[in-house]
Amino acid sequence: MEIKFTANHIVYELTEDNSYLVGYADDKNDTEEYVIIERALEFDEQDISLGMNSYYIEYTDQSNSGYDICNNVILRQNEITFSVKNGQMDGITSITVAYKENLIKDIKEYRKMLSDILGDRLIIE
Repeated sequence: MEIKFTANHIVYELTEDNSYLVGYADDKNDTEEYVIIERALEFDEQDISLGMNSYYIEYTDQSNSGYDICNNVILRQNEITFSVKNGQMDGITSITVAYKENLIKDIKEYRKMLSDILGDRLIIE
């Protein structure tokens, strides 16, 4: 199943607990659909042993989430598409989030944060 929605609110920040976070939501206050991707700056031994030493992605709730579950992420001018590895997210094969360009205040910082989170999974077109 391919998911598509339009984000009207985007955040990209370094959180208080030292993680990079990028989030897309259909509505800032009354959110029904969202995607968050996150990556800690450092991983401890437990993170490594549990396979949590990568990026984390979540769509709408924790039942659609996981670590390192995307084949790739394609960033285009006004959208981002997450291609989900087969069987990793309950029938979801991809999530495309469209947005207006004016939601990104600093495109260089936004792209750098996505790159820091996703590494070589990120493809910028």
